[in-house]
Amino acid sequence: MLEDVLLSEEKDHILTLTINRPEKRNSLNAAVLRRLGETFSGLKADGIIRVVVLRGAGEQAFSAGVDLRSDSGEEDLGTLLGNATDSIVNCPCPVIAMIYRYAVGAGCDLSASCDFRIADDSARMGINPVKLGLIYAPKSIRRFINLIGVAATKELFLTGRFLTVQRAKEIGLVNQVVPADALAETVYSLAQEIAENAPLAVAGTKSVINKLFYDQELTPDTEAELQAIVKVCEQSEDIKEGMKAFSEKRKPVFKGR
Repeated sequence: MLEDVLLSEEKDHILTLTINRPEKRNSLNAAVLRRLGETFSGLKADGIIRVVVLRGAGEQAFSAGVDLRSDSGEEDLGTLLGNATDSIVNCPCPVIAMIYRYAVGAGCDLSASCDFRIADDSARMGINPVKLGLIYAPKSIRRFINLIGVAATKELFLTGRFLTVQRAKEIGLVNQVVPADALAETVYSLAQEIAENAPLAVAGTKSVINKLFYDQELTPDTEAELQAIVKVCEQSEDIKEGMKAFSEKRKPVFKGR
């Protein structure tokens, strides 16, 4: 029997979802992303589940990003990730990311899709597709711009740095930083505070905030233009070098072609 890659536990109207791949620092493969998308899409504003806590198994990582070594078959990991993050944003229940140690790459994107991010004081956060020769999904980049602003988004994406949690707090990437031994208590205290509020009012307020702030639709022409820019990198020699260097655990040598 295969181990369940996404564990769920409900108590006092709070649903805890745990990415269960601790041996891989809770990296995201097709099975995890599919389950996340299905689970969040299935949640309703019915008052039964009022808050979701999203975390990684253990205390070594929230998520180390997409598992580049996993076999996704015919499924595109980028599409699955987009579906998962969209389902979190559109979930009627507020979602709290409980971040131990690492929320990097797609793990950082996943946390940015949540309504709150609370991290331990040793956490590192960042997203580094430029180090692999890639351009990240434009829709996700726009979410970071909405969350932390243009200047901080450029710092995050153009350097590819993994920020200290203190710097992440400064730019608004996390809401609160606490010692590791206080993280769970802080997260569930917040979850309980939200759960005690009127469920329909909470769900409705989240929806209003999202519509007022995030629903800036891309025109078909702009989306096509952005995808053309992404495709240039996807067909470059640099991306092959970036992926090869990653698998060989060395620094890539990019040539700009």
